[in-house]
Amino acid sequence: MFPPSLEPVEVAPEHLVDRVTELSRLAALRLAQVEAAGPAAERARQLADHVRSYLLPRARSLDAPLLAVLLGPTGAGKSTLMNTLAGRAVSRTGVLRPTTREAVLVATEVDARALLDDGPLSTLVSRIETVTEGGRGGVAIVDAPDIDSIERDNRALADALVEAADLCVFVTTATRYADQVPWDVLARVRQRRLPLVVVVNRLPPDPTDASAVVSDMERLLSEAGLGEQADGTLAGAGQPGDTAQADGTGSMAGFQVIGVVEGELDASGSGLDARRVQPLITRIDALAADRDERRALAARALAGALAGVGSLVHAVADDLEHQSIEADAVRRIARGIYDEELRSLADELRGGRFLREEVIRQWHAFVGADQITRLFSSGIGKLRGTILSVVRGTPPAPVAAVEAGATSDLSAVAMAHAAEAARRTAARWSERPITAELVAARPE
Repeated sequence: MFPPSLEPVEVAPEHLVDRVTELSRLAALRLAQVEAAGPAAERARQLADHVRSYLLPRARSLDAPLLAVLLGPTGAGKSTLMNTLAGRAVSRTGVLRPTTREAVLVATEVDARALLDDGPLSTLVSRIETVTEGGRGGVAIVDAPDIDSIERDNRALADALVEAADLCVFVTTATRYADQVPWDVLARVRQRRLPLVVVVNRLPPDPTDASAVVSDMERLLSEAGLGEQADGTLAGAGQPGDTAQADGTGSMAGFQVIGVVEGELDASGSGLDARRVQPLITRIDALAADRDERRALAARALAGALAGVGSLVHAVADDLEHQSIEADAVRRIARGIYDEELRSLADELRGGRFLREEVIRQWHAFVGADQITRLFSSGIGKLRGTILSVVRGTPPAPVAAVEAGATSDLSAVAMAHAAEAARRTAARWSERPITAELVAARPE
């Protein structure tokens, strides 16, 4: 469905929009089918978010505002960097975060409306605080919640912003850059082939030590495949093989690493020393000033997203196939158990064992026990005619009472077998991942 590389898309724009629209419909349908949490549900949500919030809006317009997302763990300095890029204090700073946290969007009023009204952020409006002061026309910047937040909603918001981004600015520190959770998020950045800038805060003041940290960060990024993002390097980020500078700044193909030494803040203390992140500021200013350059970055990001969506689509398709196989398995379990109980019921009916003792005692005064056995072995459908023939010439028998008693017993024994089948099925389903949560949530 989509090109396997970052070559120019060979279909007309309207055809591309049609294809992405259909993919959006299928992704939303798949997400609606997944009730439980887990990796399959996460992949379905990821695909639905990505197609709805990025692929479709970007395929419709390369001139829509670019969205740069600041990501990072708790206390990495994202808000400090946000204030630096905005040129004013727009986001609260500090190592400790409140338990609930919204994203902060810095954009012009026109761009904010384009993003929030019916653009990539339209489903996240309630969780985004918009600031128009410091916004640059054509480029919006959003400070996402901490990606290692203990609040699930915060993590979900950060994940959704990754799916909507044209550019990722990953912020970490010299002591936390190897933490696992951020690298899980960067794996999605790699899969999306997003242009990437990494800002490493709080580097040691010694230039050699700072360069060692930046070099190690570059190594980890390359080993994670983030250096393989074709044409993902920002202009001005340097060429492959560039080495880290004395101030801890280095660049490689596919990503750019900017180092900031501990304590290098502006006069207000709410932002970084702008000189230390000047390459990023310069690049964002250049994008805001040049429509053609914005379109070029948007086209590269869209091509990367199209090329990268294939693996996610295949993963979701595999999930659906596995779920179908598992669903067939649990249906077979139910059918097998209910068939066993039905056979057991039939055997019990053929033997007449379902009759209550009081019904048999009522009949003993009129007919022998051997006749009762023949009566029910002849078939329950012939009950009335058989009863009448058996008791003909004998004193009036309580036919109606016996029929009611037999029918009541028949219903009771059938219900007992049905209940046993349900119990056994629920027990077996509780052992299967696909149905365990459903049984626990809906025991009836």
